[in-house]
Amino acid sequence: MLILFDNIEAFLESSPEEMQEEINLHMKWIEDLGDHYDSGEPLHLEAKNIKGKEKVVSDGPFIEAKELVGGFYIIKANSLDEATDLAKGCPVLRLGGSIEVREVMKM
Repeated sequence: MLILFDNIEAFLESSPEEMQEEINLHMKWIEDLGDHYDSGEPLHLEAKNIKGKEKVVSDGPFIEAKELVGGFYIIKANSLDEATDLAKGCPVLRLGGSIEVREVMKM
């Protein structure tokens, strides 16, 4: 799983045309992944955080954050290293974002 963290400043400063170009780059990258691509979705900006035994709910994302979780991809790879190499082509990186690469545990 690739968890995408957008650079919030770049995200908020983008024009509608720049946002569309970013979407187009993601679609092209997905196409280039071929059989490695499984699924993925963008996420809405609004979030809720539930914490601890008391189940305290707070709103997010938080203003002090420099990155926000913008979406995720599920890709097929033979190893964490291969998934990491594939993730290096993701367009989120060109605007200063980051990607967390995690293996989905089989249960």
